[in-house]
Amino acid sequence: MEMHPLVVADGLSRKGYPLLFAMRSKTATEKHATETRFDRVALPFRWYLDPRSYVPLRRLTRSLGINVIHVHASRDTWRGMLLAGVLRRSSVLLYTKHSGTPPGSGKTDPLHRLLVRRLDALVANSHYIRENTLEMYPIDPSKVEVIHYGLGEKAVGDPQRAEEVRRKLGIAKDTLLVGMVASLSEGKRQDLLIRAAKRISADHPECRFLIVGVPGQVEYARKIRTMIETLGLEKQIIMPGFLGDIPSLMLALDILVLPSNNEAFGIVLLEAMANSRAIVGSDSGAIPEIVRHGENGLLFAPGDSDSLAEAILRLIRSPDERMGMGEQGKQAFHERFRLEREVADTERLYRSLLDRRK
Repeated sequence: MEMHPLVVADGLSRKGYPLLFAMRSKTATEKHATETRFDRVALPFRWYLDPRSYVPLRRLTRSLGINVIHVHASRDTWRGMLLAGVLRRSSVLLYTKHSGTPPGSGKTDPLHRLLVRRLDALVANSHYIRENTLEMYPIDPSKVEVIHYGLGEKAVGDPQRAEEVRRKLGIAKDTLLVGMVASLSEGKRQDLLIRAAKRISADHPECRFLIVGVPGQVEYARKIRTMIETLGLEKQIIMPGFLGDIPSLMLALDILVLPSNNEAFGIVLLEAMANSRAIVGSDSGAIPEIVRHGENGLLFAPGDSDSLAEAILRLIRSPDERMGMGEQGKQAFHERFRLEREVADTERLYRSLLDRRK
């Protein structure tokens, strides 16, 4: 998710908008930003109002005449508020929430009340996150906009690289491959896929399961590896760690699974759809906004490994239905989740907010 604002910024820049992208120094974002054409600055951002970051940003925003400030992390909202002006509002201020606020962490203190009053708009990446925001922040609902993520041409994989992925993993071309791509953490629920794999393997021992991702929680990663050994699934389940070319990986899969609890969006779902892959997802969080049950995939009862297994088995047993869902997913991707649409929605919101200030 941390790279996505960079992608949208590049899309706005290509439409001719002058843009300054401020980012934390010595990060993956800074590395990828070297490929972009717009102005950028990398700063330490060590704490909320670190003068080594705030002072240069203030100088730059004033000298460049910036009239829209869009922040993408909660820790940056305070810096953004000061840059945009609290009493004398020199710039439009937006904040995009890319993830939810946990229950019991409501932002109702005086400082957050000041922040939401000052915000011109809060952008949620899904309707699920919009509802979460309205529950946790004392904000005017009319200020909360939903703009779904979109992906560009790079979301489509290379068939030759997809074949190479299978070769490197030792998976035959005709072997049915079910995959999951996510950080190894409790909220992503790889354990559900492992339990479902046990049941599926009883009827389809030839099926293989690919769990791609690096540990987000080390202890959980250990737990699921132990679970694989305990259930005797070392042959059926492959855990290669990090794989870089996700679009080509999608082409190597037959089915993508995302069993997460309370997924804020799930950009991997778009990558599967762009490559005509059927999806099995948890009926929770933002997943049902992307996966339409019976159209581009199947939804299963959250936290229920038997329900997950049944959904996967349905697609294994019905190749025509599986491929049909993949094609519908590709169509839905082009209709609803293209990067051009997200850039246009962002541009529209900026213009609308600027017009209100006139």
